[in-house]
Amino acid sequence: MSELVINNNIVNDLLIKQFTNYVFMMIVTDIKGNIIYANKKYCQFNHINFESIKNKRYNLFYLVDENQDVFSNISDNKDVIRLEAKHPNKNKQEVWEDINIVPILDKNNLISHYAFLSLDITDKVKLRNDLLNKSYIDSLTGMANRLSIIEKIEQERLNIATPSSFCLGIIDCDKFKTINDQYGHAIGDHVLCEIAQRLLALERQQVYCGRLGGDEFAVLFPAGLRSCSLLLLEIIESLWRGMEKPIKINKEKTIVPSISLGIAEYPKD
Repeated sequence: MSELVINNNIVNDLLIKQFTNYVFMMIVTDIKGNIIYANKKYCQFNHINFESIKNKRYNLFYLVDENQDVFSNISDNKDVIRLEAKHPNKNKQEVWEDINIVPILDKNNLISHYAFLSLDITDKVKLRNDLLNKSYIDSLTGMANRLSIIEKIEQERLNIATPSSFCLGIIDCDKFKTINDQYGHAIGDHVLCEIAQRLLALERQQVYCGRLGGDEFAVLFPAGLRSCSLLLLEIIESLWRGMEKPIKINKEKTIVPSISLGIAEYPKD
């Protein structure tokens, strides 16, 4: 196989070098993944000099599909491949890159080298993950929201193995409207957050808690923890004990919350 020599002319022919010095980070490797070129932007981003990585293998560690060797999957593929990869930077902080893997062909139309063109998308990934998390988190209490609870119930329903069952408890705060009317919405929110924290403490017992909205909460008791009825008794006892504790709303006033609890068992109910 005729080997393609990567030099300034080749890079210019690819219309890459000048452009990528300002926009893309770029690595060029041979067919085995050994680095033979890295542009200035790549070296600056990774706080390295080219000589320190020259002729070393370019491993895309920490791929989304971890422990996957990218070269074993692209060796016969002449198409441009795009992927997202994460790796630790010099300060051991996680960074993400959007990478286009471009095969370079020799005169026999065989792959002889690869160009890796990448952009730093760390902030984009962080924003995406933050938005995803927010879609499943109740903004007031910080616990799972209605969407998260519904998806968790559906997962439990689909994963259920006969004759196991799971239970769902719905908790309603009694006379919550009176608390709001008498003390104001700020105090009402404080009471909801305190109840949420007491419910979240139950998650140490492997249950899943969330806020459905308003003054309504849910507790999911997954299948397979033990006998569901026995588990329910333990959790309910813990729940009642927790709810008996007064909630301090100012220096002089406390509120003792009261709740109503309904429980259904799948698939019986």
